[in-house]
Amino acid sequence: MRVRSNHGRAYVAANGSRERSWQRRLVGFGFAAGIAATGATGIAIPATAAAAPASDQGMIEEVVVTARKREERLIDAPVAVSALMQEEVERYYTRDITELTARIPGVSMGHAAGGGAGGSIFIRGVGNLAVDYGADQPVSLVMDGMGFQRGHILDTGFFDVESVEVLKGPQALFYGKNSPAGVIAVTSVSPEVGGEMEGFVRSAYEFETEDPVVEAALSMPVGDKWAFRLAARGQDQRGGFLENTAQPIDPNPTADGGEATRGASYDEFPEQKQTVVRFTAVYEPTDALSAELKVFRSYTRQNDAGRTVLYACADGGGANPYYLGFKDTTQTCPNKDPRLKRNGALPPISVAEGAPGFGPGSEFHNELSNEIQTLEVNWDIGDFTLTSVTGHWDYRHREYTNYDYTSYAVVVSRQGESGESLTQEIRLSSNFDGPVNFMVGGFYEDMERDLDAPVQILPNSFFPNIPNTDPDSPYFGSSINYHQVWDNNIKSLSAFGSFEWDLTEQLTLSGGARFTKEERDSYGGNLYERGLGFSPGGVFYSPEGDSDNVSPELTLSWRPIDDLMIYGSYKTGFQSFGISNPGTVPNLSQAGQAAVNDYFLFDETEVNGFEVGVKGYFFDQSVIADLSIYTFEYEDLQVAVFDSVTTTFSTQNAGVASNTGIDASATWQVNSEFQLRVASQYNWLEFDEFDDAQCYTAQVTQATGPGCHIDPTTGAKVQDLSGERYGGPPLQINVGASYDWMLNGVWGMELGADVIYHSEGYETRRQPDTAIESRTVSNLAARLYQQAGPWEVSLICSNCFNEIYVTSIQDKPLGKAAGPGQVDLTGQIANPRLLTLQATYRFGE
Repeated sequence: MRVRSNHGRAYVAANGSRERSWQRRLVGFGFAAGIAATGATGIAIPATAAAAPASDQGMIEEVVVTARKREERLIDAPVAVSALMQEEVERYYTRDITELTARIPGVSMGHAAGGGAGGSIFIRGVGNLAVDYGADQPVSLVMDGMGFQRGHILDTGFFDVESVEVLKGPQALFYGKNSPAGVIAVTSVSPEVGGEMEGFVRSAYEFETEDPVVEAALSMPVGDKWAFRLAARGQDQRGGFLENTAQPIDPNPTADGGEATRGASYDEFPEQKQTVVRFTAVYEPTDALSAELKVFRSYTRQNDAGRTVLYACADGGGANPYYLGFKDTTQTCPNKDPRLKRNGALPPISVAEGAPGFGPGSEFHNELSNEIQTLEVNWDIGDFTLTSVTGHWDYRHREYTNYDYTSYAVVVSRQGESGESLTQEIRLSSNFDGPVNFMVGGFYEDMERDLDAPVQILPNSFFPNIPNTDPDSPYFGSSINYHQVWDNNIKSLSAFGSFEWDLTEQLTLSGGARFTKEERDSYGGNLYERGLGFSPGGVFYSPEGDSDNVSPELTLSWRPIDDLMIYGSYKTGFQSFGISNPGTVPNLSQAGQAAVNDYFLFDETEVNGFEVGVKGYFFDQSVIADLSIYTFEYEDLQVAVFDSVTTTFSTQNAGVASNTGIDASATWQVNSEFQLRVASQYNWLEFDEFDDAQCYTAQVTQATGPGCHIDPTTGAKVQDLSGERYGGPPLQINVGASYDWMLNGVWGMELGADVIYHSEGYETRRQPDTAIESRTVSNLAARLYQQAGPWEVSLICSNCFNEIYVTSIQDKPLGKAAGPGQVDLTGQIANPRLLTLQATYRFGE
C-alpha cells in the first residue's frame, strides 16, 4: 500500500504484494533466483492502479490492504483490520513503533523493563509481558514480509514507512505461528520502476529531550527494469525525559568495608543515539516477473535499559524504597503517581573492577544492532502467481544496568541476547476468472538465539565465609553470584492451503488450514555459581520438545451491495510452546531428562472462536465504517510471572481463558478539507480455569484455596484465579479530526488532533495497586506546506497535556514486601509531552 501527497492530502495506490524478503545464505537466494531465471517469458502481472482522488464533495480514499497475502480493498477483507497510511504515521512524527499504542485502540506495545525478550505487544488485551527470554510474542510483527516474534524488533528504527496494518484476532492461516492475538504488518516505502527520481531531506528537533534527527531518502529508476531507493536516519539525542536521582552512599552498609557507591551513571534517560539505513532494489525484467530486495541495518544505543520508575512503596507515599531491608534514603516514593525520575546508580569501583570484561569506566547502556535482509520474487504464470519470500535477521542486544533501582546498586548486570533467523515462504495462488480460487504454500524457519547473563543479587559482604573462587578463574575477585548461559534452537515447518468460492454474486465462502510442526532444543545452565544454592557452575541441562498444530479457518461473506460486506468467521491459532530461560536456574543436577523438561518447558497456547463483522462505504463514500464482535477461548494461555524475591522470571500456562469484545471505527470526510474519525474497542478478558496460578509477593497464605495456599502435590504456593478478569484497559476510545485548506495559491495548512482514552485495567494475580489507572492522551499537529513546491514545516505535540502514566506495574526486585498493599512497586513509564519542530524538503514529486 502506497500513500502519495497531492495538494497536502493522502491518496492510496496499490503497489503489488508487499511481503518483501531476502536471503540469509545462498540457500534461500538460490531458490528465488531460480524463479527469476525461469520466468523471463511469463504473462504480465496485473497492474494495480491508484484509487481516484477524493472529490471536493468529500470522498474517502480507497485503501488497499494485504491482510490475506494478496491485495484487496480494506472493505473486501473479512478481517478486523486497522490501517495507517504514510500521512497518518507522519502526522504525529511516529518514530517509535510503540507509539502506535496512542494511535490505535486495542493495541499496546512497550519496551522491556530491562532483561527479558526486549518488549511486549498486546492486541485486544492478549499479550505476554517480556520477562522470559525463552518466550515468544503472541503477536507477530511482520516487517516487509518477514515475521518476527522477539520483542527486540520494537527497537529497530521506524521511519520511511508506507503503511501499517493491524490485523486483530487469530491469523494462523496466512501468518502461521505466534499470531493468536493478531499481526502488525509494517511496509516500508519502495521505488517505482519507470517512475521519477524523487526523495526528501528532513530535519527535526524535539525540545524536551534535546533530540536532533536528520532523515533522507532517494528513489532512482535506472533504465526500464531497475529502481533503487536509499533511506537513512541519524539521531543524536542530548538529553531525555527521566531524571537520574541516584546519589553516592558513603559509607555503604552493603559493601565490604563500607565502600561507597558512585552515584548516577548519567543525568537523563535515554540520550538515544540511532543510525538506520535501508537499501531497496526493485527488478522487473518482464511484465510477468518482479523481484524486490531490501537490506536494512540499524544500531541503537541508550544510556540505560528500560523505562522503570518507582510507582508505590511498602511504607507509603513519601517513604523510601528498600533493597533487602536496607532503606534507600536518596529517593522517596510516589503514591501510585509516577514521576519522571529513575535510579541508575553505579556500583562500587571494586565491583566494577571484578566483573569479567568490565572496568570502573564502564557506563550503563542498552545496545541493539540489527541486520535484516528480505527478498520477494513474484512470477505470473498464466492463471497462477508464484511467490517466494525469503528473510534473514541477525541481531545482538546487550544491556548494563542496575536492576534493584536503588542507590545501593547491588543487582548490577551486563546481559543480553543474540540471535539469527532464516525464513523461507513459497506461495502459489490462482487467478481464475471462475468462482473458485486458491492459495497453497509452505514455510520454513531456522532460528538460533543465545543468552549471556552474569548476575549479582547479593553483595560480597553477605558471604564472608565463602571463597570467591580460585585466582586462576575469570571470576576471581568478582561479585557476581551466578553466570547463566543458554543456547536455543528452533526449527519450524508449515504448510497451508486456502480457498475462496463465490457461491453467488453476493455470497463468498473462504477458508483453509495450516499444519505446523516445530522442534525446539536448548542447552544451558550456570557457568559459575556462588553461595545461593542455584544450579552449580558447570552443570548444564538439555530440555527439548516438539509439537504439531493444525489451525483451520472458515469465513462466509455477504455483499448485498458493492461497498458493503457482512462476514462471519470461525478462526483458530496458536502460540508456540517454549523452553524457559529463567532468571535463576535451580539445582536439577540429580534430575532425569523428564524432570528437566517438566521444569523448563511450557505448553503452546491454542485459541479458537468466532468473529462477525460489517464494513463498508456509506453516504456516497464520504464515510467508511466497520464493526466486529468476537469471542475466543484460549487454552493453556501463556502467562508471564516474576518472583521479586528470587528475581526469577518464568512463563506459566493458564488452563482456559476467554476474550470477548467489540471493535468499531468510522471516518467521515465531511468535505474536501475536514475529516472526523472515531475508533473504539471493548474487551472482556477472564480466566475461566486457572486453579494453579502463582501467588503474588506478600500474599497471605491460607490452609486451603481458592486464595493463596500450599498445593499438596507440588508444595508450591498457588491460588485459584478462575473467574477473575485480567489484563490492561478494557475500554479504549480514539477521537480525531483534521482540517486541511489552502491559505493562498501557494501555501496550504493542515491541523490535526487526536485524543485516545484508556479505562482502568485489572489487578495482576489479585495483587493490590497493580491495576493500570485510566488515562487520556492528546496529540496535536500543525503542518504548513507548499501546494506545488518542495517545502513543508510541521509542529507536532505528542501527549500535549503531559499525562504521566505507566503501561505496566510489577514488584521491585528485592524490595520490601510487608503484606498485601504494602509492597515496593515499579512501573514502565510512557513518554511525557514531547514537542517536535520538523522541516522537510521534497524533490522529484
